[in-house]
Amino acid sequence: MNRRADMLRAGRALLRRPGFLMVASATLALGVAAMIGTFTLVDSLLLQPPPWPNHARVVVYGGSTAGDRMRAISPRLYVAIGLPSSVSSRGLARLPETINAVAGGHRELLRAQRVDPGFLPTLGVVPLHGKQAPLSDDDVFVSHALWRRWFACDPDAVGRAMLVDGRRMTVRGVLPEDYRFFSDVDLLLPLGLATSAIDSWENMTAVALLAVRHDVNDFSDDVVRSATAHAGELRLGRDDLRWYGATPIDELLAPGAHASLWMFAACAVLVVVVAGVNVSQLMSTRMFGRIHETALQMVFGANRWQAWIPALTDAMAIGLAASLAGAPIGFLLVGLFRRFVPSPWLSSALPPSPGWRVLLAVAAMTFAVVLLAAMHGAMRARMNLLMRERSAMGGLTGLTTASGNARSTMAMVQVALATLLVSLGVAAVVREGRLERTPAGFDATNAMAVEIHPPRQEFPEARDIVRLVDAIRTALARVPGVETVSWSTELPTGRGFVMPFLHRDGTTEFLQYGLTTPGAAQAMGMRKIAGRWFDEADGPYAGRVALVNEAYLRRFAGSAMGGLVLPASAPDQAARIVGVVADTRRDSMGPDNPAVFIPLAQASPGTYALVRDLAPSHIVLRGPAASSVARKALPRIVEDLAPSLALSSPTSMEQIADAPLADARRDVMLFSTLSLFAIGLAGVGQYSVQTVEVAAARDAIALRAALGATPRNLLTRVLRKALGIALAGIALGLTSMHVLQHWLYPDVALPGGFGIATTAVAALIMVLATVAAALAPARRAADVEAWRVVRSD
Repeated sequence: MNRRADMLRAGRALLRRPGFLMVASATLALGVAAMIGTFTLVDSLLLQPPPWPNHARVVVYGGSTAGDRMRAISPRLYVAIGLPSSVSSRGLARLPETINAVAGGHRELLRAQRVDPGFLPTLGVVPLHGKQAPLSDDDVFVSHALWRRWFACDPDAVGRAMLVDGRRMTVRGVLPEDYRFFSDVDLLLPLGLATSAIDSWENMTAVALLAVRHDVNDFSDDVVRSATAHAGELRLGRDDLRWYGATPIDELLAPGAHASLWMFAACAVLVVVVAGVNVSQLMSTRMFGRIHETALQMVFGANRWQAWIPALTDAMAIGLAASLAGAPIGFLLVGLFRRFVPSPWLSSALPPSPGWRVLLAVAAMTFAVVLLAAMHGAMRARMNLLMRERSAMGGLTGLTTASGNARSTMAMVQVALATLLVSLGVAAVVREGRLERTPAGFDATNAMAVEIHPPRQEFPEARDIVRLVDAIRTALARVPGVETVSWSTELPTGRGFVMPFLHRDGTTEFLQYGLTTPGAAQAMGMRKIAGRWFDEADGPYAGRVALVNEAYLRRFAGSAMGGLVLPASAPDQAARIVGVVADTRRDSMGPDNPAVFIPLAQASPGTYALVRDLAPSHIVLRGPAASSVARKALPRIVEDLAPSLALSSPTSMEQIADAPLADARRDVMLFSTLSLFAIGLAGVGQYSVQTVEVAAARDAIALRAALGATPRNLLTRVLRKALGIALAGIALGLTSMHVLQHWLYPDVALPGGFGIATTAVAALIMVLATVAAALAPARRAADVEAWRVVRSD
């Protein structure tokens, strides 16, 4: 027979009755969409190389901590290490900071990072459209995004002037579009190390390019030797030295993302497997409909492969249709998932998007699934044909039972996989609900926060900031609807600036640390538990005072009202606890984060300089008109008082209160989306299995009806069989979930807890989905009329 003619005939049969193609391709399209959505995240965040050409030989060096592999270094240690023979170049960058920028008609608060001349060459990054030499004192590189937003991608923007914190600087180049160094920045500014070379604060990031024939261990030994030799001046103990060394920069990418992203990808593969099982069931049913035609072909001499041509044709058509239908849904999922990707997971400034590797992998897996489904369907059809021959010759019926068992087993596997995904989705929802019910710990109504960054040149001391805040408060006193105006470097949520504090036993712990003016805690809506608030008497010449939260009292044994807060860097600047505020929901792990607040007027010059450079500052307003005042009146007042300052867009305290829920909501979105896909596919699988069972047992159902079985008995029988399969699959899926949580992943890798509530809800969802899917076949069985079946026979 002509194979091409067989393929054309099979294709025409699909077009004449497109229902099968539509159902099968729609089923598999869900799997295609899930793969595109999750594989894009894995590829963009974990597999693609970072935007630093030299990344394979670049290391980050300095000290680290037990909970964070990222290394930091002090200028003093950076100078002490120098350039040993194990590296060929090095570079230094400060932590990103907020700056005021003015260019043309634009005035904004931007994020900037100061880097030394060796930083970009060590990474191998070459700026676009401008100077490729290191930055001079008055030069600035702009990000590609800012170049597009402020200068409309005009190459002539290079050479233009802009004001940065009131200082005139010149644009010398544009950074590559994908450039990102662990965080997004708008500008790169020159770093003057000479004035900070004696600084022992570890607030910088150092990179080095390994020399040829040297590895990271060689340079790590050099770092440890230098840290040991200067331990005294760096105030390092013997135990501290074990945290020093060098780490390949590739190992520091996407911290905390690997477990979650690979789990998302595994869930997508499970969705595809469930979809593939459904397609296999559908193709088996279609092959059974061709069984007489196949038998005739074999009688007239067709070989095995010719009998499979229709199935392979169907498979290719299903794969193509599923790819075309699933790709747009997958791209929509990528756009949806992109909003929930945490900033620390990103290595490139370009947003995650499906690349050729993702599309090729998805296409390969899609066609592999449909080809396996086609082969399985063809083999089942041949087995059915063989069963008929043997049954006619010897009355063998065991194969019928085996075929039914195979269908039931496949349905059970589908339910098990779907249960696993639903359990993850339910766990994510439970965690998000638990966080929603956790009190924010502060009153977020009628309050706004606006970020502001007074530059060092105009506001060199803390008292200058105090005068600015007083002037703003005086100006807003005439505006109705504003009750409190204050200043704070620490908001009630998020992990902001931290400082080391001493326990009684001499050990240190890093705590949330904020500088505030009187009224800030009240403006932020914090709740006082004991003591008093800061007031105007807590000035630079008064006794040092502090506000702490409840978590601080729990964590520091013996601490109470009237006790002392001891900064590890300056124990002589101890502050007496005069007030205790309620814990606030700082992150997705809950409210248990100790925090210390110090009056801005009492901050030492060194502490103030450090905090102002590394921590954002906020003007906080409270009152019925706070929102409108923050958007309209406040910018005008600040411009009149300090024309060089820019303000951020106002943020409501409600948004700030919701910020800790971002991770939990991301997990809900990702896992729930995949769970819904899995539920739908498992339902289709149950429907197809019970439909085939009812059709195959039509004679037996009619006989039962003739012997007195009521329609309700027949309906219940089908539902009972479907529920038996579902319960076995649910038990298997829940067992797999236990294995996943307790053996394969630590608790923190899962989106939420897995307890009795999660188990019960996941099982109930799958039971309801099973009943809904099996109801139509069950009603079909209940409607069988015995006399019609007998008459047709």
